[in-house]
Amino acid sequence: MLRNIRYVVSFIPPLFVVTGNLSGGYYTLLNPVFVLGFLAFIEWFLPDHTRNDDTASPTLPDFWLALAIPVQLVTLGSLLYGIAGGILTGPWLYMALLGTGLNSGALAIVTAHEMIHRPAKTWVWFGNMQLFSVLNAYFYVDHLRVHHRYIGTEQDHVSARYGEHFYHFLARSIYGQFREALQIEARAALKKGRAAYGFSNFVVRNTLGHLFLLSILSAVHPVLMLAYLFQAVIANVLLEYTNYIEHYGLSRTDKERVHAGLSWQSDRFFSRFLLYDLSRHADHHLYGGRPYHLLKHHDTSPALPGGYASMIFPVLIPPLWFALVHPRLKKWQNTPAT
Repeated sequence: MLRNIRYVVSFIPPLFVVTGNLSGGYYTLLNPVFVLGFLAFIEWFLPDHTRNDDTASPTLPDFWLALAIPVQLVTLGSLLYGIAGGILTGPWLYMALLGTGLNSGALAIVTAHEMIHRPAKTWVWFGNMQLFSVLNAYFYVDHLRVHHRYIGTEQDHVSARYGEHFYHFLARSIYGQFREALQIEARAALKKGRAAYGFSNFVVRNTLGHLFLLSILSAVHPVLMLAYLFQAVIANVLLEYTNYIEHYGLSRTDKERVHAGLSWQSDRFFSRFLLYDLSRHADHHLYGGRPYHLLKHHDTSPALPGGYASMIFPVLIPPLWFALVHPRLKKWQNTPAT
């Protein structure tokens, strides 16, 4: 039961975001400082929570997941309200955009990732709504139909290659995922006798929806459109950062089965409970349909040197990232248990 209660910390960032967006000034620093300051520092030193405790009841975990849907809408609404009302101006506007984008990447995309793996169509629909809120048209298709199937191989755009720095990966991953998802949907449409790149194509349909939303915001005021677009860009860059650290340097052959050694994991407190146990990523790839509150630690998976937030700055400085991760990767590869 305690494990399920701890996921409440995932609502600290949106609380900070709404406070900053509606108050302006120094309050806009709350979430950027929390994520890029406090979490980035403290998760170097927090102990790991490696226990595989679980609770059979999904009631509370499902409640947290459902609550994230209106909370995401409130955070975005508070940003637009703060701008329209003149609360967010000057440098504080940029801090509000950063804080909101970080929250969208952590709350909206992470919960969407959980939802689209659920068998119930209602969860999948809400997951796609969360992705729509950050203007992501490709993740739903590529993640389920490419990434989980081809993880660790050359066919997977999301698996970062050994020696590949984040900036190269960012461009390769986004372009590759969008193109692959678009083509997958085009082939599916043709099989149904429909236009390959028509409205029945999920990627095309969502992209048009994104453009329509941005055009509506632009008609109200161009700054609202630019602000919404900017927070979405931050959210999607954060998604690709997460993809990068989750699979960096881990590979397999086409004939090799998926195993626990294809994902980096972290059992630091905030990486686990603020991100709905996304950091137990190895178990997720072994059992894609397993709910987040039941995901387990694997001794045979490589462990990041810190938490997800504490890896942000090293990743942005490639030589530092390589210096931290390469020795750990080689040590793990030479461990007989793997």
